[in-house]
Amino acid sequence: MKIEGDYLFNGPRDEVWEMVRDPNVLATCLPGTQSLTKISDTEYEGAIGIRIGPVNGTFAGKLTVSDEVPPEHCTLTVEGKGAAGFAKGVGHVNLSESEGGKTLLKYTGELNIGGKLAGVGQRLIDSVGKSMIRKGFESLDKTLAERIAAKAKG
Repeated sequence: MKIEGDYLFNGPRDEVWEMVRDPNVLATCLPGTQSLTKISDTEYEGAIGIRIGPVNGTFAGKLTVSDEVPPEHCTLTVEGKGAAGFAKGVGHVNLSESEGGKTLLKYTGELNIGGKLAGVGQRLIDSVGKSMIRKGFESLDKTLAERIAAKAKG
């Protein structure tokens, strides 16, 4: 399954990059995240609860960051499994400065799923995936606004 899209953040690229690389921020912004622990500068382990149609469950897995050029781009590799199946994927994230001090994030990737999860149908998986990504970005953007306001207050 291919995934791609973009999101315009209301803040500078350096701030967005800092948040994207902070497991504490990500754990509070990614829908369904139950835990996210930094293992090394490029590896994280965690668990996420997902519900897609009649299939739900917790997936435990690993996220690896590679090809990193801060604050411009990185590659994310994820592997997870649970009772409802497994997921493996690779995604590429690019951040570019935009007008008005904003940041445009573009992402592309490939995700492979198996088990019961694969049986619920491509369109349903695609819909839930896009919704989770959008909610995650909206939550990150809200956190970004709070950080910018806190820095402005000194």
